[in-house]
Amino acid sequence: MTAIILAAGKGERLKPLTTQIPKPLITVAGKTLLQRNIDCLDQSGIKKIIVNGSRMGDQIESFLENHNQSNISFDYINEGEEPLGTAGAIFNIIDKGLINDDHFWVINADIMTNFSFSAIQLNSSVMGHIILVPNPEHNLSGDFCLEGDRVTISGNQRYTFSGISYFSIQCFIQSTQRYFALADLLREHIEKEMITGSYFMVIGWM
Repeated sequence: MTAIILAAGKGERLKPLTTQIPKPLITVAGKTLLQRNIDCLDQSGIKKIIVNGSRMGDQIESFLENHNQSNISFDYINEGEEPLGTAGAIFNIIDKGLINDDHFWVINADIMTNFSFSAIQLNSSVMGHIILVPNPEHNLSGDFCLEGDRVTISGNQRYTFSGISYFSIQCFIQSTQRYFALADLLREHIEKEMITGSYFMVIGWM
């Protein structure tokens, strides 16, 4: 199974720490955020990890080149100084032929979690599954709602998109346009009732 770690963000919330180092390489309790997520994916049986990078991406590339988890294969995509966006990065990875699975995980590099990345069974009418969490202080209004297992735009209780998602590759192939932001791609398919979701408690943001 394949996972994409989105690591091309600018790290605005952590400045000045991110002035000289990309946020995924910030160390928390002796381990970088990127390493924490790699370990979590490894423990879940992920065998291939694709990481994108942009500003100061050479540091992320060097980190991966010196990585010693031989049971995982890594691909690194450098997007240049201007990142392609959370959806644009995935479109780019698919264009390069790096996804060989019908389904794959996506995780933001700046979260800390003990989530289990095991395969989710999606029926043919579902394009993806997203993990929703309680609204943090930086997003008190939330992003989406849940009605049963279906994600909706509106509802009584709003939750925040965690940055963890599981997609059918068809979610991108059948998209009506090449979105920059993953949230916009999700909204297209949510309006067609093609995105499911579940609630998870333990997510931390940096």
